[in-house]
Amino acid sequence: MNPIRATKRIKIAEELPEGSMLPENIRRPGETNEMADVKFIVEGEIFSAHRAVLGARLAVFKAELSESDSAAEREEVIPIMDMQAAVFKLLLEFMYTDNLPEDALFEIIQGLMVAANKYALEGLVVRCQQRLIKNLTLDTGTDYLIFADQNGFSKLKKECLQFLSKEDIIRKLALSLKHGLMGVNHPSLLHELREVYESRTLF
Repeated sequence: MNPIRATKRIKIAEELPEGSMLPENIRRPGETNEMADVKFIVEGEIFSAHRAVLGARLAVFKAELSESDSAAEREEVIPIMDMQAAVFKLLLEFMYTDNLPEDALFEIIQGLMVAANKYALEGLVVRCQQRLIKNLTLDTGTDYLIFADQNGFSKLKKECLQFLSKEDIIRKLALSLKHGLMGVNHPSLLHELREVYESRTLF
């Protein structure tokens, strides 16, 4: 038997195109369209999506969605109880587009980071973390430090400690209300911050 020979060479792109490679008619998570075959309800809001897309991105969803195969079961709306609707919307958008909107509120990004960690979306965790780090200020630094410590985000916690331990920042923090509140509510974090500051000032 003669081997099969390719009659035409396929040119492979050197760079991936920007944005999603999904067809336009299934690239709008949350919107009702003919190809959507699963629905979620979050805080009373309905989101339509595609089992194939979710299953390809998340092993958790793949296991849950594969349990129902009949047409009747596919009409069921799946409730999401532990997430804000705004967070779930961005979670879906990232799964479809690998995009995190520039205008996303930082409070929502924190919730999104927790959700991404829960569903093992490492790329989204990194994107959220980078966005928060870029937004570090005296006001946000302590909030993000507490958030990182409570949720086990070690990289974000380290960045917050490094930022807050800067000479000019820690002096302002020492004079602020946030310093007192951290000492009362999170004494271990205040102790860690002092240790980082002292390690930076040693020669």
